[in-house]
Amino acid sequence: MKSPIDPPEGDWWNEQVNRRETIWLGLSGVWAVTLFGWMAGWMQFGEQNQVGETFRLSTSAYREKVEAYKQAAGEIDAGLVPPETDVYIGAMRYAFDGLPVVLETGTEYLFHLGTYDVQHGFSVRQEETLSKQLSLQMLPGYEWNVPMEFDEPGTYHVVCNEFCGEGHRTMHGTFEVRESVPDVAGGDGSDGASDAAYDGWFTGDARGGTTSNWGGSPTDATDADGVTVTVGPDGEYVYDPAAVRVSPGTTVTFEWASPTHNVLVEASPDGWGGHAPIEDEGFSFQHTFETEGVYAYYCEPHLALGMKGVVEVV
Repeated sequence: MKSPIDPPEGDWWNEQVNRRETIWLGLSGVWAVTLFGWMAGWMQFGEQNQVGETFRLSTSAYREKVEAYKQAAGEIDAGLVPPETDVYIGAMRYAFDGLPVVLETGTEYLFHLGTYDVQHGFSVRQEETLSKQLSLQMLPGYEWNVPMEFDEPGTYHVVCNEFCGEGHRTMHGTFEVRESVPDVAGGDGSDGASDAAYDGWFTGDARGGTTSNWGGSPTDATDADGVTVTVGPDGEYVYDPAAVRVSPGTTVTFEWASPTHNVLVEASPDGWGGHAPIEDEGFSFQHTFETEGVYAYYCEPHLALGMKGVVEVV
């Protein structure tokens, strides 16, 4: 038996093809054209591909639009309630800004999709249904407006299906579809005194988004020798408490309760450096605050979601 890598004998290139081979080549060509036409027809008539306008928009400008939408939206325990039928979602390492949100069955919403940093995926599926899944891409510098309507009530999970960094596995959000949604008035949800605290650090006017768990006044721990600040409790993008007031010499322990967080310093009276490496649940570190003043800090991956904190030494 000859080796298959040896060239055939004779002028094989000009030999006539066997009739059976010609038939198979013809059938393969017809099948290829059929599949191509099927795919083109499915795109045109199958309603399986998402449509919608795309706009060029800087990441900072899109973030401002998402923040304005969140301020105008109402809010219930399950999430935001859109003021109209527009839903704004901003992706970032490693979260979806604008989620969770509560929608109504049978209503067509216009989803505005964009990112604040790198390319992300937007993969949606109903909680109890693995066979139905929607997968889209979100690109920085663009806003994609996609109309969506949901007929089945329930919880829908959103994950990033485009690798975006070390915290990619934790990038998850949800929205809930209900048969009816209460009419909840929106607004900025804050008063002037709360906004003025710490030079507005907890508002959307400062760097990043609005801090969701800021209640307007710090937790008073001036009589305690030690205080614990929980980083990301229950998977939320907050420090708990958001602000704490302590006396000089108090040791503050930062305990991670969820992954991909850090503590970067925005302002410090004595050069405190925080903890820059991104850590996961179970990690903790301590610092004893000696100098009076306001120490403002934030989580770098989740600054846009308002993950900010303060230690005030008095």
